Amino acid sequence: MITSTKVAIVLTFGSLTLLVFVLFIILILFEYRKRQVRHITEKLELKHRYQNEVLQTQIEVQEQSFKYISEEIHDNIAQMLSLVKIKIYKTAGKTTDENVLSGLNTSTELLSKTMDDLRSLSHILNGGLVSKLTLEESLEKELDYVRDDDMHAELTVKGQTYDIGGEKKLLAFRIVQESINNAIKHAKAQNINISLVYKTDGLIISIADDGKGFDTELMKGSNGLGLHNMQLRAKMLGSMGITSEQDKGTTITINIQTNG
Repeated sequence: MITSTKVAIVLTFGSLTLLVFVLFIILILFEYRKRQVRHITEKLELKHRYQNEVLQTQIEVQEQSFKYISEEIHDNIAQMLSLVKIKIYKTAGKTTDENVLSGLNTSTELLSKTMDDLRSLSHILNGGLVSKLTLEESLEKELDYVRDDDMHAELTVKGQTYDIGGEKKLLAFRIVQESINNAIKHAKAQNINISLVYKTDGLIISIADDGKGFDTELMKGSNGLGLHNMQLRAKMLGSMGITSEQDKGTTITINIQTNG
């Protein structure tokens, strides 16, 4: 005859066995889920690493192209224009005709202006010059190129400055450079204000203009090369935000992650 004690023992043993089995199943499911999450994470990391490598390659190709064009302007085109200028001077020395001299003088002035513009373009494209200067110095030089009676441009710096690294500096410079170009060429801005805010964990760059502005929703579907290049570089630095309103200007904010 089965006693109540034996029944209790059997029930207890059965319950413990069932509990162990349930715990075993939970453990297996937990381990499976953990491996699944690890696998997904690894895939995302590989995808992110691949995207970064593609971005890096695209940016390097662009910089090499900029460098080549810069050197071509400096070494060949500028030299050819200098020879043309010398030829004009020599021709001017061989004539006394006032009309001819006036035309040659005008040509010389236009040629000098063209050479100055090409020299500025060469400097702008040459990333090697940026590497030799601080970010503030590079941006100040860039603003010097665009300042005139109709364009006011200002740079302000807050916080304790530090070197963010050569690669990040060039990426940031290119974004600001493109922003300035867009503000002048497309937005028809008359005022550009650039702000650098140094923090212990990063650098915040803001580029604000008083140009025409635009609808940021329409911009999301834009395939413009300038904006695309800015976004490529911003991904390598951290993040970029754009706020703009029609006839109220545009502000571009770049958040650069650093170690201080």
